[in-house]
Amino acid sequence: MDSNRKFQHLLIKVGLAYAAISVGLYFLFSAMLTNHAYDDMSKDEIRHISEMVFESMYTAMLAGSGKEGIEDAARRMNQTGPGMLISVIRGQIVADRFGDNETDNLRRKNDLAIIDVFKNSQEKMFRKDDRIRYLYPATFREACQQCHTNSSPGQVAAVVEIIYPITNLKVATDYVNKLMLVYFISSFVVLIGFLSWKYRQV
Repeated sequence: MDSNRKFQHLLIKVGLAYAAISVGLYFLFSAMLTNHAYDDMSKDEIRHISEMVFESMYTAMLAGSGKEGIEDAARRMNQTGPGMLISVIRGQIVADRFGDNETDNLRRKNDLAIIDVFKNSQEKMFRKDDRIRYLYPATFREACQQCHTNSSPGQVAAVVEIIYPITNLKVATDYVNKLMLVYFISSFVVLIGFLSWKYRQV
């Protein structure tokens, strides 16, 4: 009887220990997965969108579109995803050659993140609540000098800003989180079943 009771206590302890470890691992893996999705997956996706925006504008420029046609090409990209906002802040080099507007001028002077992207030609990404703000430096190419005669290849022509909802990424991570939860629950049930079977053999 004592051995049965001891084994029963051992069964309870093992079950509780496994449950505690499983819960801890679930939250750890969930946090790691979420950070990976937001910091890596979202960055790659938004960079791709930013490049598409710039290529759309570049194609419009090559086709001879004026300022309004180029801006319209950027506005159309806003329809590529629900809740996504795209804006293009033209640099001083473009403004000097083709004229400036008040909004771009204010943002170039007052938005520290945009100022840094223009200065260092490095993309930036910020996450807040359920949205990501991504700043992409669109640089001049050699072909651009045909019209932008005051530019040099590699200089930042404009900053593409994308405000991106992370709902789709949440759906992806939630799905994987559910799979992990099912795995831990299933393995827990199997463990308890095995220990119970061993207990009956004693």
